[in-house]
Amino acid sequence: MNRQLFEYSYELKKQNKRKVFFTIFYLIFIYIFLNLIFSFVIFPVKQSSDSMQPDFPEGSISFVTKIYKVPKRGDVVFLNRRINPNHKFYEKIWHNVSLFFTARQYDSYVDKNFPDTNNQLRRIVGLPGDEIYMKDYVVYVKPAGEKHFLTEFEVSDKPYNLTFITPPAEWDGSVGVKGSFDPIILGSDEYYVLGDNRLSSSDSRLWGTVSKQDIKGRIILRYFPVKTIKLY
Repeated sequence: MNRQLFEYSYELKKQNKRKVFFTIFYLIFIYIFLNLIFSFVIFPVKQSSDSMQPDFPEGSISFVTKIYKVPKRGDVVFLNRRINPNHKFYEKIWHNVSLFFTARQYDSYVDKNFPDTNNQLRRIVGLPGDEIYMKDYVVYVKPAGEKHFLTEFEVSDKPYNLTFITPPAEWDGSVGVKGSFDPIILGSDEYYVLGDNRLSSSDSRLWGTVSKQDIKGRIILRYFPVKTIKLY
C-alpha cells in the first residue's frame, strides 16, 4: 500500500513538474514571439505630446506597421529620432535589453528634456517633386506635372483635422513655429512632414524635410481611447 502511494505521489510530482516546465516554456515562447512581431511587423506607439491633436491626442495609443514601402500623401508616419548621438557600447546593450524586456515600451535613448530624442509621429503633406507653400498654417500643394495649387485637404486621399487658428492681420508669421512660408520644391527623396497641431509642433518647418530612410512605419490603427478606435 505504501509503495503504491509512493509511486502515485512520485508520478504526480513528475506531472506537476512537466506542467510547470511547459507553462514557463509557453510563456517564454509567447514573449519572444511578441517581441519579434513588435520588432519587424507591428508595434504600439503612445503619443506623448499634443503635437498631433486633435486626431491623435496626448495619451492616445496606435499601432504602427513596419511593412511600409511607398509613403503616401496624408499618411501619419513614424519617424526616426532627430537627435541620435553616438552611444557607448554598454548603453547600446542596455538599450536593446530594455526594449526586449519591456516589449519596446521603454526606450533608454529618450531624454524627456530633449523632445527630439524621441521617435515621432508626423503627417506627410508633401511628396518628392511637389511645390508647396504655407499660408495661415494651411499647406498649398502643386504636385509634379500639375499647373495649379490646391489645399493639402484637396490633394490628400485621407481626411484629417488640424489644430490651428486664423491669426490676426498684424501677426508676424515668422515668430515661433512658422504659420507661413514661401514656395519650395521638394527633391527626389524629400518628404515634408508636419504635426496636426500647427501651433505647437516640431516638424519640417524647424528641421527640414525627411528622407524615405527616416520613415520607419505608418499608423494603421488608433485603438486607445477605445471609444475613438479608427483604422488608417
